[in-house]
Amino acid sequence: MVKAAAMPGGEAKGPLAILHKFCLTGTASMAAEGFTFPIDITKTRLQLQGQADFTGTKFGFGGMMANIMKTEGFAGLYAGVTPAVARHIPYTGFRAIGYEYIRGFFCGDKPKDQAPLLAKMAAGMTAGGIGQAIAVPCDLIKVRMQGDGRLVAAGKLDKPRYTGLFDAFAKIKAAEGMGGFYAGCAPAIQRAALVNLGELTTYDSAKKAIVVYTGDNLLCHLCSAICSGFVASLCSTPADVAKSRIMAQAALPDGTMPYNGTLDCWRKVVANEGPLALYKGFIPGWLRLGPWQLVFWCSYEQLRILTGIGSFK
Repeated sequence: MVKAAAMPGGEAKGPLAILHKFCLTGTASMAAEGFTFPIDITKTRLQLQGQADFTGTKFGFGGMMANIMKTEGFAGLYAGVTPAVARHIPYTGFRAIGYEYIRGFFCGDKPKDQAPLLAKMAAGMTAGGIGQAIAVPCDLIKVRMQGDGRLVAAGKLDKPRYTGLFDAFAKIKAAEGMGGFYAGCAPAIQRAALVNLGELTTYDSAKKAIVVYTGDNLLCHLCSAICSGFVASLCSTPADVAKSRIMAQAALPDGTMPYNGTLDCWRKVVANEGPLALYKGFIPGWLRLGPWQLVFWCSYEQLRILTGIGSFK
């Protein structure tokens, strides 16, 4: 019987091992995304408030969620859920699995639990950035579908631009070409790199510290996930604001676009709305990332254990 080769740090590798983990990350990420999606759409709508073309009442988190349900119904809280779930299959699959292998590369022949903090940070940013680069088209469709309900309610659109994931792919390709799928890719990739710098590095480091006291069990996974969600939100919110606005923007009456890139977006946001506007959506972002991390990591860890490959280390 052929045995799988060992990756740096001692873990088995090979196409079947990677496919196994990919299926587990896909299952866990779909569960996490479906559970937390209403918080995500509320966060995105909060971040779109304050733009130059914004009219109407500004809401807080609870008011925004209630307004979505009032104007669009309960289904409005799940506008864009299909591309969101589709995005996480390649995105989370690559970043979670890639992190282990990239971190292992930095470890050489040493055990993975001896990886230095800088190696974990580099692995998290690299895995997250590459994973997002693969998933940008689905992310763009998700943001546009999330924003369309607001535009319909404000009378700027008669109806949502897209009826679903495949309809969006067809219309964007016809109107904007393949390049249209990558509008706002730079801030999206930057955000993903920062999210995973906070998420993967913190989860890995927190688990290493907590497991000494609790053992490698559900309590350890819960505590590590809570730490992970907070740091990921803190690192990524400014880039998330830029990503949401750039991906959702439409041409102004003179034909120009409101934002030319991440730095231009940040400059205009600070000038027009103050520096704290860069953290619009932080609380709902954390409220979403926290439960997302809880559902994902606890599900992923338990699936790994149940299928015999052991917990994340």
